[in-house]
Amino acid sequence: MELPTCGNFLAGSCERSSVYVSKETDNAFVITCKTCSGINVFPKDRDENAAKYQIFLKKQADMEERRRAMERAPAYSITPAGRKSRNVDG
Repeated sequence: MELPTCGNFLAGSCERSSVYVSKETDNAFVITCKTCSGINVFPKDRDENAAKYQIFLKKQADMEERRRAMERAPAYSITPAGRKSRNVDG
């Protein structure tokens, strides 16, 4: 994971961006600059887990649709022209 640049460094009030993750909670990362002691809080991306779940559901739905399509497909085939088909019933 690449850490973001110190906001004070970008603003020009910090000599050098030397950031580290000082704390991690369930919802966010707290990033601190060693040079200026500036603190930034970045929320964790919950959308990634939601997107993975949506992809899983879509794959499940696609597999179910393919299964249903195979069940609906006719169980017989048409014989080519010029060939006689055999009567299975007698």
